[in-house]
Amino acid sequence: MKKLPAFASLAVGILLLSGCSQASTIAACGQVAAQAAQVTGVIGSVSSPTPEAAQAALDEVKKVAENIRGVDGPEEFVTLRDSWTTSIDAFTAEGEKAIAGDMTGLDAATTEMRTATDAMLAYCTP
Repeated sequence: MKKLPAFASLAVGILLLSGCSQASTIAACGQVAAQAAQVTGVIGSVSSPTPEAAQAALDEVKKVAENIRGVDGPEEFVTLRDSWTTSIDAFTAEGEKAIAGDMTGLDAATTEMRTATDAMLAYCTP
């Protein structure tokens, strides 16, 4: 009979841990949802007719990446976050090359960033 209270304590502990994990996922996802919309909106702005507008869009995406890096959460969230910020960094690098006239890597970087953004949103969508 002494094993039953120990087992009950273990079960309660497991439930609390899973609840904390879910709560931290919800908090982390809430912080990145608006950022994802912002990133998606900027993609078209990089091909803006003026280099100044394109650079402003890239600067905006860089700020988003910095904000995202500061959001913590469960391990899977952090893995997706890191992949996403890496893809944003690649996109901004290729965007700056595109402003200078070299468009060769922009399409691939855009596709990768969209894929990473979609993966983050899929993770965060209940």
